[in-house]
Amino acid sequence: MGFDGAATFSGVRTGVQARLKKNSPRALYVHCHCHLLQLACVQAANHTPGIEHVYKTLLTLWKYFHYSPKRAEHLKSVQRVLDLPELKVTKPSDTRWLAHEQCVKAVKKSYASIVIALETFYEQTHEPEALGLNKALSKKSTVMAIYLLDFVLPQVAKLSRCLQAEKLDLTAISGLVDSTLQTLHESLLPAANWVLELLDAQDELQAIAIIDSESITSFQDKVAKPFVTDLKENISRRFSSQDIVASFSILTLQSYHKKTLLICRHMGMNSLVFLRTTTARNLQPSQ
Repeated sequence: MGFDGAATFSGVRTGVQARLKKNSPRALYVHCHCHLLQLACVQAANHTPGIEHVYKTLLTLWKYFHYSPKRAEHLKSVQRVLDLPELKVTKPSDTRWLAHEQCVKAVKKSYASIVIALETFYEQTHEPEALGLNKALSKKSTVMAIYLLDFVLPQVAKLSRCLQAEKLDLTAISGLVDSTLQTLHESLLPAANWVLELLDAQDELQAIAIIDSESITSFQDKVAKPFVTDLKENISRRFSSQDIVASFSILTLQSYHKKTLLICRHMGMNSLVFLRTTTARNLQPSQ
């Protein structure tokens, strides 16, 4: 059984898993791995004010353009004038973590056009919301957070997609998690990819915020390091034990040598376990 960790599903007395176990005592409950990943990301963001504030800003930004066709059209007109892709601000969602990746990527690509659209719209309408969003997006910390998230979130999204793959090798989950943790660690290096990309974009960003090496170092110490460290610890803790899940690979017949497939298909559970544990050498492909 695999579903999220809400008490309705995971409760040991009246949860769905408890009710199913009454009929199938040997059934095993496993917390949905993609949901575990989502919880790790949300908790890390909530523990880092600099990141949590950016998420709130992105949600407000989405609402600002989504609920006003006039504002959305104004943004498109600015993008056309600047010869930039006509991208919409997508909705970030705590229940759909991949939506954060899409939202951050769209905002990053349209950063200059969004800021200009907010400036010109405020000049025309004097809307305080446009002024507030413009000031928030013009902060150095917001710009740097967007670039950091555009590096971090695709790594998390890639792991999430791997965990949802139809032909996922259950024994590979631990390795996938370790690889993701290593990549996240690299985001804290002084010459991390997102830092180099941010420095290369200075010509485009100088009209919005002038970001120097001192600002980047301060941001890494105060925001990037706490966020990424918390995220890594959350993922490590939630994915600490993969033994139960990995054990189900015994049912993945593709992992066996072709000569044994027909045998495996006609074996019961006990025989299959015995075959896996006692005759592993015979299952290796012939040289």
